[in-house]
Amino acid sequence: MSNSGQSHPLFELLCQIVGADHVADADFVRRSYTRGPFQTLGGGLRGRVPGIVVRPADTDQVARIMGLANESRTPVVPKGGGGSVAAFPPPHVGHDGNILLDTTRLDRIEIDRESMTVTAQSGAILASVQTEARKRGLHFFAVDVPVHMDTIGGVCSGFLGGGEPSDVATSGPMNAYLLGLTVVLPTGLVVRTGGGPGTNVRQPKTLHREAGSPDMTGLFVGDGGAFGIKTEATYTLHPAPTSYFQVVYEIGSSERMWAAYTRLVETAPFPYTRLLAFREPGDTWHFFVVIRGHSDDEVALRRSIVDDIIAEHGGCGAADGANITRIAKMFSARRLGQQVLQNGSAMTYFGEGLIPRPRTLEYLAALNRLIDTELRDLHIVKRVEFTVPFLRSTTITGVLLYFGDGTTRDAVSETLYKKTFHKLHEILSGEFGGFTEACQGEPAALNASMWSPEYKQFMRTIKSALDPNDILMPSLWKI
Repeated sequence: MSNSGQSHPLFELLCQIVGADHVADADFVRRSYTRGPFQTLGGGLRGRVPGIVVRPADTDQVARIMGLANESRTPVVPKGGGGSVAAFPPPHVGHDGNILLDTTRLDRIEIDRESMTVTAQSGAILASVQTEARKRGLHFFAVDVPVHMDTIGGVCSGFLGGGEPSDVATSGPMNAYLLGLTVVLPTGLVVRTGGGPGTNVRQPKTLHREAGSPDMTGLFVGDGGAFGIKTEATYTLHPAPTSYFQVVYEIGSSERMWAAYTRLVETAPFPYTRLLAFREPGDTWHFFVVIRGHSDDEVALRRSIVDDIIAEHGGCGAADGANITRIAKMFSARRLGQQVLQNGSAMTYFGEGLIPRPRTLEYLAALNRLIDTELRDLHIVKRVEFTVPFLRSTTITGVLLYFGDGTTRDAVSETLYKKTFHKLHEILSGEFGGFTEACQGEPAALNASMWSPEYKQFMRTIKSALDPNDILMPSLWKI
């Protein structure tokens, strides 16, 4: 990518680091980085136009870029695959001279079959990491959506727990499998966390999360890119499951659903791999259950436990071919439902957040009241309530909304932002004590608005120590 007449003051120096083909400050290039693939929340429709775009190929180049930015006190905004649900680059971060650091050239993936680990550069796409692991009979706990465009660094920085795998109901977040990181600090210093080369100079591999030092890896998970730029991550891998079963159950009323849901979540070990409860408002509740295992006998045993619990609470298998089964397949495929329900032109997961499990149904009722009050002018053709357990204490809960033909993504984004964005925060974080899943852009600032005074000071202290000139994602948390 070459310059076409613009004159960012660091253009020539950045070209010396990464080569002229990987630096651009032409208007059309810079503006192309302000548009995401989804309805954006928090800051309107488009992000802040960067002053220049640079695409490094390795950790050394990232370190040199950060050293230059720190010396010149130029703000830096790192970017991954572009799957942000918030306006990106964040409109409130930095100024018009920002350096946007595109990490997608950092895409190397290395599988260590003997140690059962994968080390991937931060620009590697999650689906590619997953594919490489599968070739060797191993399983990588990647996020559900959008696995085809999210990067290692993007989900590690910008999402709850470093990303939510498709099996989050029983696997927990990607952070649970993260062993260590290579991070470039805002000053240009390169640090390797985890039990490996950074904490034992005689050990070339990262093999353990906590060995040799305090667990510093977690410091950089969910930081929105503000503490350091991840250039490499090592995750533990598991043997790939060989047997698979999925089924949809009809469970009935809210009372019966919640009793069965609670029983399933409290059963040890988990009899399911994935568990989703869903319904169209006022209709019957259903469960979508996936069971994966390492033998047919294991899957059959776990299925029998689920069958018994469902039957004890008055449930049964759902009829094949029903509309409700198509909705369940949508959640299974996780391609935003477009291939299953064709009767809408736009969709969104409205109000999806992390909720204390006992308050899940209350939260759904509050979301539906907000939809009825504030979104009456939008043509909503389908509404599906859903809740997924996040291990045992919390749930991921929200309402899937489909909008009719002629309702544009921009119209949906603008209406949701203007009418519901801040009200959703008041309901989710204020009334229910829940958490937004995004750790980037405006949602990051909303998260920080709920921090205690002591925690804000703690975060300021860390940020100041790591980034004395406040150049990396400055003012992300607005504290």
